[in-house]
Amino acid sequence: MSTFDQGLIAQIKARLRIEDVIGRHVELRPVGNRLVAPCPFHQETKPSFSVNPEGGFYYCFGCQASGDIIEFYRAINGLEFGEAVEALAREAGLEVRKRPEYMAPGEISRSQCLDMHALAAVFYREVLGRAPGQAARDYIARRGLAPEIVERFCLGWAPAGWNELRDHLRGRGFSEVVAEKAGLVSKSAKGSYYDRFRERLIFPIMNLSAQTVAFGGRSLVDGDGPKYLNSSETPIYTKGEHLYGLYQARRAMSHSKSVLLTEGYVDVLSLHQFGFENSCGVLGTALTPEQVHRLSGLVGQVDLVFDGDNAGRKAALRSAEMILTQGLKCRVLLMPEGEDVDSVLQKNGRESLLELSAQAVDGLDYCLRQLSANQSPKDVLNWATGFMSRLKKLDWKSYYLPKLAAGLGLSETELRRTLGEKGADAIASAPARLEQCKPSQLDKNLLAFAVRFPEYHGQLHELGLGEALATERGRIFWSKIFGVSPHEVLSRMDQGEKQFYVQCQMRTDVTVDDGRSEWDEVQDFLRQTGQRRDLESLNSGLRKARQSGDFQEELRLLALIQAKTQC
Repeated sequence: MSTFDQGLIAQIKARLRIEDVIGRHVELRPVGNRLVAPCPFHQETKPSFSVNPEGGFYYCFGCQASGDIIEFYRAINGLEFGEAVEALAREAGLEVRKRPEYMAPGEISRSQCLDMHALAAVFYREVLGRAPGQAARDYIARRGLAPEIVERFCLGWAPAGWNELRDHLRGRGFSEVVAEKAGLVSKSAKGSYYDRFRERLIFPIMNLSAQTVAFGGRSLVDGDGPKYLNSSETPIYTKGEHLYGLYQARRAMSHSKSVLLTEGYVDVLSLHQFGFENSCGVLGTALTPEQVHRLSGLVGQVDLVFDGDNAGRKAALRSAEMILTQGLKCRVLLMPEGEDVDSVLQKNGRESLLELSAQAVDGLDYCLRQLSANQSPKDVLNWATGFMSRLKKLDWKSYYLPKLAAGLGLSETELRRTLGEKGADAIASAPARLEQCKPSQLDKNLLAFAVRFPEYHGQLHELGLGEALATERGRIFWSKIFGVSPHEVLSRMDQGEKQFYVQCQMRTDVTVDDGRSEWDEVQDFLRQTGQRRDLESLNSGLRKARQSGDFQEELRLLALIQAKTQC
């Protein structure tokens, strides 16, 4: 968003109505001052999806999907934010003007890097079709990969020569120095430059804009180098952030709200070939939180399809735990011992994987089974404690506590005692009073009130809400909504702030009477907090007066402290 002119998003919202864009995908009907429909982001028939035309945002009470016109367009089409902005701007007849890229001295820009990767991708594809690519074409045929899959995923071949890509890029105006910074060329200890990928089957790694940002290369013969070689980090590629095949899978994932996540390049290709188009893969490393976060923008469920060997089971355990603690649903498809998804599909066809999917194990159950089979009871309970501590939201803890207790064969009370959670009773009970909340939850409660009842903004400001907020993120959020028109507020927020704002606004279970009742608690809390803050300031001044021997100032501050404590 920051690369676009500041007024562009506001202009898009002024020219396009959110109900018109959403109405292309679902049939909206009016209920009061809102429009409702079955949610287009998950399978249902009830009208849990609500649109507020005046505010310009939507919210689903089932799957919690929320946002403005740009977020809806992005999510429904499986796009990145910038792609959605550009597409809607064109639809609105607006010119898209981006600010110039910043480039540090001696570095290359993202656009240069993207241009070189585009040239390299075409070069590798062309070589695959010529005589030097015969060995790769034979390998592709042996693996049973269809020509349309090879074409769709833009597979290529890196020739055996040391300088063929380097010379190709040089002929297009890119020096070897620049090519090295793009990760396509390497530099030897003697200072000479040579192609990073040589004699390897090439798998281009694309972003959601279909731009090639990196490559994976598989050696077809045993040699000194690694079997798989991936790109190094560059201005356009950070290890652990991207997923192989995500671009090709994005639309199917957005429609099904689920993804089949596997490990190998060819596994992804086979899944797509056999009709499982909502499939992508981790890139040769363990699954990362960044990859899970990227998936969470498109799906609500991740099905892990890892190898049936010991390493695959361990990887599934680590991955399932990470996925669950980030709020996504997870299942594990268990491959037969010694098999991977490619071999299962090639031997037995699509139906075999559908059967395995029908027998998929819930992610939490899988974790507990694996741990119980291989770890001591003490280690299992230590894992459970860590799992609960990594859950980011109170309602996630409330959801998982009974499931975890049942899986461990304990009552909820016994598990609470085992976990040693001081506030465990609050997990399954009503929200705690403000004074008992942790800093981040305190901010959420106060700001949720501020969002739902903007008529109290003036009083909240006078009572020092900004000073009472415990986190920097909370204070920044308050600065973005205080005194700002509801029509402009979303354009000032990042994605997480937008989701929180919309969820609060769209709640139908909170009435004006609830607001009056909640206001009493909020203002009492803010007054007490302000008083404590004032007393802390006075006590600090008193200590300084005593240290400096200022008797008159000490008496003055003592009188003020006494007056404050008697209020």
